[in-house]
Amino acid sequence: MTKMVVADMDGTLLRSDLSVSDKNKQAIEYLRNKGIHFTVATGRPDQLVKEYIELLSLNEPLIMYNGSVVGHPFQEKRLYEQSLAKEDVRRIVEYCEQENIIWMCYTKDKIISKPNFRVDFFLERNQKLPENGRSIFEDIRDIDTIVNDYHVQKILLIEHNQDVYKKTKTLLEQYDQFTIATSQSGFLDINPIGVTKGEALKKLAEHYHIALEDVVVFGDQENDISMLQIAGTSIAMGNATAHAKDVADYVTSTNNEDGFAQWVFANL
Repeated sequence: MTKMVVADMDGTLLRSDLSVSDKNKQAIEYLRNKGIHFTVATGRPDQLVKEYIELLSLNEPLIMYNGSVVGHPFQEKRLYEQSLAKEDVRRIVEYCEQENIIWMCYTKDKIISKPNFRVDFFLERNQKLPENGRSIFEDIRDIDTIVNDYHVQKILLIEHNQDVYKKTKTLLEQYDQFTIATSQSGFLDINPIGVTKGEALKKLAEHYHIALEDVVVFGDQENDISMLQIAGTSIAMGNATAHAKDVADYVTSTNNEDGFAQWVFANL
């Protein structure tokens, strides 16, 4: 019996233009009317989730930062949170500076990053959002300040040169102090060791006293694999990676075809 549904955001619940379709919103309302918990599991930090809270009426804890946090952007209390070790933050940022790789440190209250195309995208997006939905960015160049004054719960690396990307991924995989995940092409997510969406899903299910066999999850990328593997029912989007489709129980339509809503209405 399904008691909770958890959906990834980008590439799953969200369309490619980052909107939520009316059909997906209707599907979420349908689940709630049936007494089924609904929440999201995303690699996004608090700052990049805020704009969707009111839109989706998300009042329950969310899985954010790929699982570093189980909590809510507008609530102080967290069910769970873990930060990267300070020495790891320093090592990663210094390496990125040396190799000219884009880095973004995700913290609860702000995203720390030098100006880049992704920062520009979200700052422009801010102009269309109400104040409480806008993401906060700060350009801090002093590594000591970042390391000593902030709890970094994820670092996003962006590198579209495939040779540099592969070299960086191979190097980082040699360390056992943190977890590496891929959320989209050219992106590397660095989380504290042991942090995955799957582990966070266990904590969330435990909070509600729900067995994992009664949880349905939706995802499309490598950072979704851990929860697709452990949920009672797992659905990969039509636009998902081959790996995600292989481990999922079912494959639905793409995110731009409202695959989430299609599966929910047909099966729940």
